Amino acid sequence: IGNLLAPVFVMENSLPCDFIHTCENLCHEGECGPCSRTSNIYCRCAFKTKLLPCTLLQSEPDITFMCDKRCNKKRSCGRHKCNEICCVDKEHKCPLVCGRKLNCSLHRCEEPCHRGNCQTCWQTSFDELTCYCGESVIYPPVPCGTQPPECKNSCTRPHECDHPVYHTCHSEEKCPPCTYLTQKWCMGKHELRNNIPCHLTDISCGLHCNQMLKCGMHKCKRICHKGVCLIDEECKQPCTRLRLYCNHPCMAPCHPSLPCPTTSCNTKVDLQCECGRRKESMICSEASSTYQRIAAISIATKLTDLQLGDSVEISRLITKKEMKQTRLQCNEECFAFERNRRFAEALHIHDNSDPFNIRSSGAKYSDNLKEDARKDLKFVSDIEKEMRTLVEAVNKVGVALHWTLSNLSTSLL
Repeated sequence: IGNLLAPVFVMENSLPCDFIHTCENLCHEGECGPCSRTSNIYCRCAFKTKLLPCTLLQSEPDITFMCDKRCNKKRSCGRHKCNEICCVDKEHKCPLVCGRKLNCSLHRCEEPCHRGNCQTCWQTSFDELTCYCGESVIYPPVPCGTQPPECKNSCTRPHECDHPVYHTCHSEEKCPPCTYLTQKWCMGKHELRNNIPCHLTDISCGLHCNQMLKCGMHKCKRICHKGVCLIDEECKQPCTRLRLYCNHPCMAPCHPSLPCPTTSCNTKVDLQCECGRRKESMICSEASSTYQRIAAISIATKLTDLQLGDSVEISRLITKKEMKQTRLQCNEECFAFERNRRFAEALHIHDNSDPFNIRSSGAKYSDNLKEDARKDLKFVSDIEKEMRTLVEAVNKVGVALHWTLSNLSTSLL
């Protein structure tokens, strides 16, 4: 009984798995058995972990695994990325060949991929290097990339023109443009231009093209140009055909094969009243009411013919002459202006003076006259009426009345 009540101890000795786990068996004699648990190990780049049995780790202490992560660091060349799986390199050397063109533009760099500029081409030619005409020579050995020697002789290459050659021998395949001054026509054949370098072909004179378009009504308004005026476009210039009634241009977009559309005329016209005092600019179509009034008068004059069975052509009732004579209506100021003019003419007042405010926009009255009108408007109105009657009588009688008044004034003196 005493032995049964004795305390029970656990071993807690470290197992042979790198002192990670301890023995969980009861206290026993001899060595502890192998570890039956699992441990985490890191991949080669220490990015991921993996669970493995401790018995496997004990038998293969250097065991490891590779993750699927690709390295995104730049290699030593600075041009390429590493892209290795589970990379553990520190320098990331580039194993590729440089392959860039050398300074000679003929050969490529065969060194491992590197930073900075490539070395000069080390290849050498043992052929003579001459200019195009063969007068200047560089003898071998000639380092690769050496430019042909300079030559002071005139260029002997074939040229497109027969003008004198002023440039020297050169190694470029294409000669510089010919700068000999010539006479050339502009692109639109408007004028012959002087002092034009030979190599220039498309010359604009700066004038309008003025070539007739396909519509047959308008001319091209573009500045002197090359080629066709309108390729895939239609003429959109305003139609210049005159309207039937107002004699103004149609102004609709060009329609060579179609009649002019029936639209309102937007041309501005200057109208004035009969006395010429009122002047106003208005759109032609807004004056149609005046035209209709003229038409109504013309139709009224033809009523007799219509009643007798004769036919009347309405289009001729409004003539162009009548349309041009369309005027504004005189207003009260116009009547006052005419009344003052006639009054001054009857009293033989000189045109340079303006005692009755003939040239003013309206009648002007003195302060005394205004005060008298406030006190007795009927009296002032009667005087104005008598004066108007006198002016009308003078206009009717004329010189005879003037002669009578003159004799009367002479006798009184």
